[in-house]
Amino acid sequence: LGFLAALALPVSAFAGDELAFEGLIINDQEGEAVRMRTGTAVVKIKMAKTQGAQSMCFLSESFMPGDALPVHKHSNEDELVFLHKGSGLYTLGEKQYPISEGAAIFIPKGVWHGLQNTGTENIEMRFAFSPAGFEGFFREVGTPVGQPFVQKSMEERRAIAKKWGMIYKA
Repeated sequence: LGFLAALALPVSAFAGDELAFEGLIINDQEGEAVRMRTGTAVVKIKMAKTQGAQSMCFLSESFMPGDALPVHKHSNEDELVFLHKGSGLYTLGEKQYPISEGAAIFIPKGVWHGLQNTGTENIEMRFAFSPAGFEGFFREVGTPVGQPFVQKSMEERRAIAKKWGMIYKA
C-alpha cells in the first residue's frame, strides 16, 4: 500500500486481505445534504451505513420557526436526539415537553415522537438511529441540495415512510 493510497483511507486499515472498519470522522460542513418537507428544512447525513457504520447512523437537521417534524414512530430503530440550538415542543409518547438548547431525547423504537419549532430561531438538532440504515429514508423523501426542490405530498411521504418501517400518526 503506497503513501498516497494510505492517505485516502484515514480511518481504515488493512487487516490481512480485508478492510477493517475503524470509524469515521466527518467535519462540520461535510455530509450529504437534502431538503425536506417544504424545502426550507435541511437534513445532513453525516454518517451512514454505506460508509461502513453498521450499528448507527448520524444526521443533523435545521428547520425554521413554525416548522414541525410530524409525530411518527419507527418500527426498526431506536433514536437519540440532541437539540444543539433553538427551542420547541417535543412529543414523546402521549405527552408533550418543552425543550431548549442542550436537551437530549432517547426514543425507543415503537414510541410516537415529533417536534414543533415554537421558538424564534432555527432549530439545529443532531440525531442518530440504531441500527444504521434509516438514513436512506431521507435520501428518498428529500431533494439533494443543489437540485430543484421537489416537494412530496403527505401521501407520498407516508408511502416512502412505510417502506422504511416508519408510521406517521393520523
